[in-house]
Amino acid sequence: MNEQRRKSFVEPHPSRSTRKISWRSRASCRGTIVLRLQERQQIVVYESLLELMCVLMICSRNDVVDVWDQPSPVPYSLPDGSQHEHTFDYHVTLSDQLRYAVAIKPVAQIEKYGFDLTLGYIRAALPGQFADEVILMSEADFTRAQAINAQRYHEFSKNLDEEAERKIVRTAICQSRPTTLASLIDLSGLGRRGFRAGFCAIIQGRLNALTVGKIGLQTVVSPELPV
Repeated sequence: MNEQRRKSFVEPHPSRSTRKISWRSRASCRGTIVLRLQERQQIVVYESLLELMCVLMICSRNDVVDVWDQPSPVPYSLPDGSQHEHTFDYHVTLSDQLRYAVAIKPVAQIEKYGFDLTLGYIRAALPGQFADEVILMSEADFTRAQAINAQRYHEFSKNLDEEAERKIVRTAICQSRPTTLASLIDLSGLGRRGFRAGFCAIIQGRLNALTVGKIGLQTVVSPELPV
């Protein structure tokens, strides 16, 4: 690591998970990931590939300022009087200070155990200061292409090229009609820097992708001009 990298390195904030998870599992992948949240970096844990994909898509939003993994458990009761606790997978805070408690479950588990009904009881018992809304996410809420885009953006965001992003957006604004990302890269003269810059500009909402699906060289884009 050279001197410049040492000076620019910022140690990420550690995981704040309140529940100890087992790292060994034959049924699912488990691990940690460093999220880039505006001006800070945060380590979070995940207990399945589905959780990883969901948190990456959540953090592809530019207004996410904080993600708390495995936050404090919420006590709740069922109609039969039995007492329980639920630990949400993530607690997400946006730049407008709205807070979301996020539960992530595969569709099969939601249907088998009626988790959507149980979540209603959990929502009813949710302390007002904990979250403004509850969100249930499953693999039915996104496509494979959206998951790939989120994962790629996470990798690209490790080394953002703001100069190249500004240039490719300016190039798009100068076009009289929507064009492919490949054409924008050629017109901008950015070469190898162009695809990463264009991709990030799309995810950040600075370019508008008119082609649905995985972002690639043939994705048709237009500038996202302010209204």
